[in-house]
Amino acid sequence: VYDVSAEGNWEGRTILNRLKAKAPLDGEAERQLKDCRALLLEAREERVRPLLDDKVLADWNGLMIAALAAAGLAFAHPEWVARARTAFDFICKEMTGEDGRLFHSWRMGRARHPATLDDYAHLCRAALVLYEAKPERALLAKIEEWTEILDRHYGAPDGGYYFSAADLPGLLARNRSAADAATPAGNATLVGVFARMWVLSGQERWRQRAERILKAFSGGLPRHFFSLATLLNNAELLLRPLEIVLLGEEGAGDLEALRRAVYRSSSPNRVLRVVAPGACLPPSHPAHGKGLIKGRAAAYLCEGPVCTLAHTDAESLHEALCRKP
Repeated sequence: VYDVSAEGNWEGRTILNRLKAKAPLDGEAERQLKDCRALLLEAREERVRPLLDDKVLADWNGLMIAALAAAGLAFAHPEWVARARTAFDFICKEMTGEDGRLFHSWRMGRARHPATLDDYAHLCRAALVLYEAKPERALLAKIEEWTEILDRHYGAPDGGYYFSAADLPGLLARNRSAADAATPAGNATLVGVFARMWVLSGQERWRQRAERILKAFSGGLPRHFFSLATLLNNAELLLRPLEIVLLGEEGAGDLEALRRAVYRSSSPNRVLRVVAPGACLPPSHPAHGKGLIKGRAAAYLCEGPVCTLAHTDAESLHEALCRKP
């Protein structure tokens, strides 16, 4: 049952396990096994413990912050969003140098190693999800600040960004890629970041940044289609963003019902904007001049220069979003 033999079960040795007897045994047998585990642990304590990989990485935290904040919004768990914001603020404070540039890792109170492209890209995306949860101008300002650093130290002349900074000592070559690996590629992620910044700000410079990255890497599509999934998804976002404008009083029941309808649907190209009554969108925005409907919160689905008629009912909004390709 326990795979004990002269040959062993792992490289000539026996590693005791219960893989073939997972169900609990009778009380006496379980007590004996507990005593055996205590003896094994006592013997193990005489050896050096393995090292712990307890460092904090900026890029992986960016992925987790975005996921936790998005899940908090989708499942109405504001405490998840709060935890994501706490992690984001930690990186901004503890993993940022005096010059505003990020570090890649942090452990035991010390930030080390210059940040990579992926660190900036995934944290920019995290800032956008946090902005959707609570539209603070400081979050967009942080994206602008990090983008300036990328342009200055990571930018390639013909578009896209190198993985490492130009002033990093000891580099023999600098890699530039949009192919996903274990995590989404930084260049591909930034296409989505810049596309959303374009929709939110209306400034063409963000769209141009995204297009430069796409132009730099589009030639690899015929050869490396599957590894460019993030790039393709964000190219579609740039081409066909769906802006959802919710007009209403923050915290009011009618606005929250519309917000929940948005999160009940799958809209990968969604850019959600909540506008308070009386606040003005830019004159160039397709929802400029629109307001509440008979005092009720309203939702407008805007694509390009056109917005739908107002939705004041959560179910009709949900059905409209489900019909979107």
